[in-house]
Amino acid sequence: MRKHFLFFLILLIFIPVFAQESPTFQQPVVITSAGQSAGATMMKVLATRANLQFTFEPLIKADNLTNDVKTIIIVVGASSKGLGAAGLDVNQEKERITGLLNKAKEIGIKIIVAHIEGQSRRGKTSDELSELVVPLADLVIVTKSGNEDNFFTDLCEKQEKHIVIVDTTSAVQDILKQYFKAGE
Repeated sequence: MRKHFLFFLILLIFIPVFAQESPTFQQPVVITSAGQSAGATMMKVLATRANLQFTFEPLIKADNLTNDVKTIIIVVGASSKGLGAAGLDVNQEKERITGLLNKAKEIGIKIIVAHIEGQSRRGKTSDELSELVVPLADLVIVTKSGNEDNFFTDLCEKQEKHIVIVDTTSAVQDILKQYFKAGE
């Protein structure tokens, strides 16, 4: 009996601590890109399936951000073709997302960073963008195939960021439901 009491006492002490480690997010959401790859469009589909209230603005700038938005999901993946189509170079994209995320932090908007296109969307520029945005994140979501070298695990550990690693891109839908408690 005494062992059971001690066990439950320990649980009561630690459960609130563990509960605080996992962030929660509110809607409405803005989905944007860091690198202009197709990943942001994929996130749009996943957010639709998760019943999130969102706008899709791959080129949103800090000036267009209002405190009506509660969360930004920024999907990292550099595409030279996507950047070219948007009329941006890498430095302009870095400037845009730095300004956007700094403004988000300033006005209390939470930030989710996602890398959901796997190893095929990793590379020098994508990694530079990740190193730029992860320090400002409240949550990082990555696919296992995009983290085979533990790049995101190490980066999140160094920055003390909460990370969720999923097996497949489609699994992100359930993660969104979990963190947003969609439909409630």
